Amino acid sequence: MTYGGSTLPTGEVPADVSQAAQARGFGPLLSVRQLANARNRFLLWLVIAAGCLGLLIGISYLGSKMSVFDAMYSVVRFIGLFFCFGMVFAIVTAIRTIVVGNRSYFVFGEGFVYRHNGKVQAFSWPEITGMQSVLGKRGDAAGKLSHYNLLAEGGTSIMIPIAIVDGRDEFLDHLMAALNRHGRPIS
Repeated sequence: MTYGGSTLPTGEVPADVSQAAQARGFGPLLSVRQLANARNRFLLWLVIAAGCLGLLIGISYLGSKMSVFDAMYSVVRFIGLFFCFGMVFAIVTAIRTIVVGNRSYFVFGEGFVYRHNGKVQAFSWPEITGMQSVLGKRGDAAGKLSHYNLLAEGGTSIMIPIAIVDGRDEFLDHLMAALNRHGRPIS
């Protein structure tokens, strides 16, 4: 499953992340993953939903001019149903995008910083209890690696998405290497 995002320390690290890392003495930045902006994705899905609604209205108008006994009537109904389901899917995806929100992940030499909707959480490597893989449970994803959960003291679990580019996920490579250096289990 690819979510996109940068895996190399490029661009500006948000000031609140830099401050949290400096305050905890995390050292140099090793890797970054920033997911696409939730507001932009939300607006994109709303535009797709509006487009599906417009096409549904157009198909409905076309179908209302046809006889029920016309051979094309069934085809037009099927196409209309396709746009109806497309609109519902786009609206649900837009809502899910807002609920998930903006997320970014930062691997430093001596710690990990997670930023979710502007809230920053910083963990030193001794505060991380491990990382576990999560397998998909439904459909084609059943039994396949879905994402990782980074586990911290106090029961905190942070979902780390997978973004494979050219057969590798450099961000996860940096994260796993840091966990291995500090003796944290990866399962």
